[in-house]
Amino acid sequence: MSAKRFTLFFLMIVGLPAMAEQGCPPGQYPIGGQGVTACAPIPQDNSVQEQPRPLGKWIKTWGGVALDESGAGAVGVASGERSKREAQKAALSSCLGAGGKDCRDWVTYFNQCAAVAEPYKDGKSSDGKLQFSTGAALEKVTAKAEKDCTSVNNISCRVIYSNCSDPIFEKF
Repeated sequence: MSAKRFTLFFLMIVGLPAMAEQGCPPGQYPIGGQGVTACAPIPQDNSVQEQPRPLGKWIKTWGGVALDESGAGAVGVASGERSKREAQKAALSSCLGAGGKDCRDWVTYFNQCAAVAEPYKDGKSSDGKLQFSTGAALEKVTAKAEKDCTSVNNISCRVIYSNCSDPIFEKF
């Protein structure tokens, strides 16, 4: 009888790992609980992936518009400058170069597109307010500047300036 007990005890001990595995194939382990089980792969490597190193940096570029307030109607523009101050200086210089006598900084912008629209009648500039618009897409900002100008002045308008001051990618 002791041989039967030993055999029974031996089979119970040998059978325990089989019950614990719950029928998962090699390389997987059981997951779940309360009677619902499934198998999942055993993780092979717990290392965290490193973020890719940047290859460079984006440099902000500025644009600007200057207007002549003496009535000469001169407009000066600048785009692609490395600082706001450089854009203002370049726009003022451009305005003076276009015949302006009392040029003033009107607007500056960076990393986007800009457009300026003026009222006109019979193919010539007309009295009224210029309108300025900025945004990501040149087509949209030109349409918005023209629409806003027409709305404010109650007269036809045309775009007199449109450009984008895109950022510059500088490699390390």
